Amino acid sequence: MCGACGATVYPDPVMGNEHTLRNRILVAQTVSAVYAGLPGAPRISALAAGWSVTSATGSISLCQTVADIWRALPVGSASVLQQALEMRALAEEPSGLSVRVVALGLDLTRQRLLAGTPR
Repeated sequence: MCGACGATVYPDPVMGNEHTLRNRILVAQTVSAVYAGLPGAPRISALAAGWSVTSATGSISLCQTVADIWRALPVGSASVLQQALEMRALAEEPSGLSVRVVALGLDLTRQRLLAGTPR
């Protein structure tokens, strides 16, 4: 729980100790940039206590961690998403929040491919 605002803070290794709205917006922009140009791109919005992921069909998922965002995203073709993530990883700075977001997305997408499940 946050001492300043009283909100519940969920442990998130990607976000670290900086659960600010600014960082949440950066995470939403990073994930949206990965999905730009892919069919069925979702809309990710930063909220005070997490994120909302709105699919192309209109279903909404509320997410508390960056891993929750990646798990909530629709994957029509995990191999296409993996290629988009790999290209984004090459474009990122070597350190920072965006590179951690992309690295987690790439790891979870690879797990999906190995498991043979689309989600």
